[in-house]
Amino acid sequence: MNADLLSLVALLFVLTMLVGVVVLIAHKGKPRLNKQYFTNRWQQIEGMQNLPMAVLKADSLVDEALRQAHIKGGTMGERLNNSSGFLQDINATWSAHKLRNRIAHENGDEPSATECKKALRHLKRALKDLGAL
Repeated sequence: MNADLLSLVALLFVLTMLVGVVVLIAHKGKPRLNKQYFTNRWQQIEGMQNLPMAVLKADSLVDEALRQAHIKGGTMGERLNNSSGFLQDINATWSAHKLRNRIAHENGDEPSATECKKALRHLKRALKDLGAL
């Protein structure tokens, strides 16, 4: 009877350890970001009247989330290249980032409200994918 009890305890211990390993693997690569912080910042961005400036701020917020998620890279572009396992539509995020670059570096080439709103949707999706929103 003692051998049976010992075997049962050993089996329960092994099963508990396996469940723990599965949980760790399932959560590996999914950093926990401060959702309240990112939600507050996103609400400020959504309230902005100047849409090109909102795109600049939103892009910066996504970059902050990428850094906090420990995605490697010296620039946002490098971090985006290394984030394919995190983002559902990396091309959409790239498109939004390119619009940000156009706003920041090409004076006189003002993007349309439609372009800005589309970029903001893509950046919001990226924040959701990263677990920031």
